[in-house]
Amino acid sequence: MKAHLTLMWQTIHGNGSQGRYRNGEPQASNNQLQTRNLQLERLLKEKEREIDRLRHQLANSEARLQELVGTDVLTGLPNRHIFKEHLIHSLKRALRLGYSLSLMIVDIDHLRDINLKYGHEVGDLVLIEVGKIVKSSVREIDMPARWGGEELVAVLHETDAEGALVVAERVRRRVSMLEVEDPKTGNMVRVTATVAVSSYPVHGNDPHELLEAANNALLKAKEKGQNKVHIAP
Repeated sequence: MKAHLTLMWQTIHGNGSQGRYRNGEPQASNNQLQTRNLQLERLLKEKEREIDRLRHQLANSEARLQELVGTDVLTGLPNRHIFKEHLIHSLKRALRLGYSLSLMIVDIDHLRDINLKYGHEVGDLVLIEVGKIVKSSVREIDMPARWGGEELVAVLHETDAEGALVVAERVRRRVSMLEVEDPKTGNMVRVTATVAVSSYPVHGNDPHELLEAANNALLKAKEKGQNKVHIAP
């Protein structure tokens, strides 16, 4: 009887070689709790890495989808990939038929500063409005597009350097009159753009040469103080 009671006591309260019990369940020691916590932390980090990897895959898939669809989501204009393909085919046509062709780059001045000062929401509004201006400033046979960052571009068909200069100045002037409202404060944000032009056959007969010539012209225009139009030399 005494031995039986002793056994019951040990079963309920435990002895030196057994863990403590609460509500009939053993309580984990500090070492066991620390081990479980470490395991949970490792598992959590693994899940976070997996989520980050999946997000990266999703972003890449969305970018690829946009490329395949051919439209820049923000501005609604054709994207860089479609524009490059169009420029290649347009140059082949110009070479075959003997037409002139011009390339125009529109660089929004201080867009990064606008993003920093007012937020990307305002910067996006600026891009949208400038995209509308570029689209409405060219003909239906031309192709405006979103090149990326703060730059928009356009292929001007059957247009020489002088004709492209007229279009570029029209875009620059219309952008300089643009004011975008900050949704948070109601303040109006002034916008300007620098525009550069290169033309076939004067500045090259392949896409790389025309893009390089227009980019160099853009740099020179920026050096003159921005809000300028410059034709490649």
